[in-house]
Amino acid sequence: ASIADIILNWSLLFSKDINSEDSSTPGRHVKVLIWLVLDIVVNCFLGLTPFVDNFNHLGGMFYGVLCGFSTLERLPQGFFGVHKDVSGTLREYFVRFSGLILSAITIFSTMLVLMNSDGIRSPCSSCRYLSCVPFPPWREQYDKWWYCDNCGTVTADATRDKDTGFFNEVQMICPDGNSMEYIDVSVEAIDATDKLAKNLPSYCRLHCDDISW
Repeated sequence: ASIADIILNWSLLFSKDINSEDSSTPGRHVKVLIWLVLDIVVNCFLGLTPFVDNFNHLGGMFYGVLCGFSTLERLPQGFFGVHKDVSGTLREYFVRFSGLILSAITIFSTMLVLMNSDGIRSPCSSCRYLSCVPFPPWREQYDKWWYCDNCGTVTADATRDKDTGFFNEVQMICPDGNSMEYIDVSVEAIDATDKLAKNLPSYCRLHCDDISW
């Protein structure tokens, strides 16, 4: 809504007629704009980490701008002694009407997408990179600080070698819920259940094909 407010009143915020008595006013407005942009950038960057949904940030900003266009009342220019012509009035009504129509269309479209979704998998698998990115990019694929897949939720059954007591095979259900992988772990000499459970995400990323959201 703040972005919509600034856009709607841009001509007043940086008007030479209104700010003629105080030349520092436009500079203060620019500082506010910079802080607003920095706030958006920082929130979007935080949204690229796990457990923080960037779609909430981006969706809130997008819908907030559209709803702001349709509901916010523009500051009256006559109060500042600035004459508004007919084209300015028509432009104001056009912006408000367009914001209302686009708000209704996008909200309705989003509802349809969510209603047709199964609530588990995303209808746009590539869109996940808007909300989470594996980091850091310079580390190996299996040595990241965090990941953006479903391998952290996989479950598995395991069998032990009766003679050595080590696990020799893992039957793991992949994140898609439909495929099972049989993984030979006898060469790893693992006898602790917690250590085996800790390795399951790595097995998932190595052997499962579809590990996206």
